Amino acid sequence: MRLTEYQALLIDCDEVLVDRDSGVWAALQPLLENHGESPDKAQVLAEFDQVLQALYPRFGELGFSGLLCFAHRQLAERWQFKASWEEGMTFSRSAAGWSLFEDAPGAMLYLRKFYRLLVLGDRDAEDRGVLCERLGIEPDDFISRASDPLQDREWLAANKLEAEAILQITRPGAGTRRVGAVCLICRNLDTPPQPCAADYCINSMADLVAQHQLSLRR
Repeated sequence: MRLTEYQALLIDCDEVLVDRDSGVWAALQPLLENHGESPDKAQVLAEFDQVLQALYPRFGELGFSGLLCFAHRQLAERWQFKASWEEGMTFSRSAAGWSLFEDAPGAMLYLRKFYRLLVLGDRDAEDRGVLCERLGIEPDDFISRASDPLQDREWLAANKLEAEAILQITRPGAGTRRVGAVCLICRNLDTPPQPCAADYCINSMADLVAQHQLSLRR
C-alpha cells in the first residue's frame, strides 16, 4: 500500500513521540551521583531497558509507576548503591514530565488530518489524560502495550478498521507486531539501517510528514 492509503497509524509513544531516554537519564542522576566514574549513558539506558523488560510480566500488578519504581530499586542493587523507596517513587513519577520530541506535536497535528492516530504506550491513569492532550488524541486512542489491537478482531470491528490498513510507527529494537506494515523511526541514527528492516525507514516524525506530502503529489 502507498503511504496515503492507510486508514490509521499505530504509533509507539516512547522514543517515537516522547523522549523517554532523556527523561530516564535525567531522573537517574541522583542515583548515578554515587558512581565513582562518569557512567556511559548508552550502557545505563541499556541496563534500564533490560531491567524494565524483565519486570513487564508484573505490569498488571504494579502499573507503570510501580514498574519504574522497582526498576530503580533493581538498578541500585545491581550497581551496589543505596536507594530508598521514596527515591524510587520520585524516579517513577518523573514519567509525567518526560518531554515530547520537538517534531512530535507538529507531526501529530498534520497527520491527524489524514489518519486516525492511535498511540501505543504505558502510563498510569493520572498521567494519561495530560499526555493525550499534549499529543492531540482522544483518551480512547491511547492503547496499552499489554494489548495487541492488530490481533483483536472485536476491537478492529468496533473501530471499523482492518489490521492491514494500520501502519505501525515504531523504533528499531522495539519489536514489531506480526500483522500489517511497519515504519521505523530511526532517531539518533545518521542514516536508517540498510537494507531497511521494515516497509519504511525514516529519521523522524518530521520526515514522515515530508514523505506523506511527497506521496500526495504522486
